[in-house]
Amino acid sequence: MLPTSTFPSAPPAAPPRLEAVDALRGFALLGIWLVHFLTKFVGQRGDGTGPAGLLSAGEMAVRLGIDTFVVGKFFSIFSLLFGLGFALQLRSAGAKGLPYTVRFVWRLALLGAFGWLHRLLFTFEILHAYAVVGLLLVLVYRWRNGWLLLTSALLFVGGLCFAYWLAPATVLFNRVFGEAAGSFLVDEFSGFRVFSIAALFVLGLYLGRRDAFADTPANRVFFNRILVVAAVVFLGLRLAYSQLAAALGASLAIRFYEVFFTLKSLVVSALYVAGLVQLYRQPLLRRALAWLGPLGRMGLTTYVLQSLCLLLFAWYCQHYVGPAPIPLKWVLVAAALLFAAQAAAAHGWLRRFRYGPLEWLWRSATYWQWQPLRRG
Repeated sequence: MLPTSTFPSAPPAAPPRLEAVDALRGFALLGIWLVHFLTKFVGQRGDGTGPAGLLSAGEMAVRLGIDTFVVGKFFSIFSLLFGLGFALQLRSAGAKGLPYTVRFVWRLALLGAFGWLHRLLFTFEILHAYAVVGLLLVLVYRWRNGWLLLTSALLFVGGLCFAYWLAPATVLFNRVFGEAAGSFLVDEFSGFRVFSIAALFVLGLYLGRRDAFADTPANRVFFNRILVVAAVVFLGLRLAYSQLAAALGASLAIRFYEVFFTLKSLVVSALYVAGLVQLYRQPLLRRALAWLGPLGRMGLTTYVLQSLCLLLFAWYCQHYVGPAPIPLKWVLVAAALLFAAQAAAAHGWLRRFRYGPLEWLWRSATYWQWQPLRRG
């Protein structure tokens, strides 16, 4: 059991990195980038005043692809890995007999500060929610694995219930708190916000406890089963919603859309996680996926850098495109080039330094002393 009354004077030694987890976090950041960039610019006017009119066939295809395969899926992976990271940090500190839980609360406070500063750049911001919901991990980290799984499941159910009652909840919150505050609260609680984030944090803690991402025969079987079960559930959900729409009619079935969308997003996230982990364990494919690792190692820096890239492209469009529609090919090329630049920056930085710049600041502030940054 870890003591919690005092702070360590120095950080615990970092545990051996799980390269598959770094690649998975980088993959999640790729998905987050695509969601933010393409939904912001596809079919929009260059001056940011709104939609440019009817979408072209290509723009509709891009939007459909993003909605089907990307929206809601990658923030789930990002959240899962946050809980996993807590488990790894806790284990590292516990192995050396160092306290960590109080320090983790301080670390969350710093993350919240990063989040509120980041919110000045980009309104769709998740770090402040992570900082608040992360406190749950401090409360449950001593629980048995079975209780962790049950807690995660109940939180998922709570999120689904809120998704079903989203429309009535919006009316209620607006009436009680006013339209502005009510809309903010509904946004915080809906979709993949508080309930889903909390559920994924706890699930990540559980997976970290059982070393699910270590390359062992048992874990390979585990992720193969996840692939099969998730694929079957995904097909079942699609069939179930089709049958529901046929039985109730589209106007009634739409009330269940948010529930089914949330479930399908979680299942697709599970497919992505299990699939990428299994692919990464193949030597040839590992080399092909290794470029994602540095992005994942400096995930906080990359996440904030993406907002700066969005602002940069928005500035370019405002000054050089104006009220005209932004050409789809410009959006796609810019999305690819800017993400490639993020990857190149991460690779170049980590060849010279131990941590990303924001990770270094976060770590230094956590322990109240400057941490070594340069390699060698």
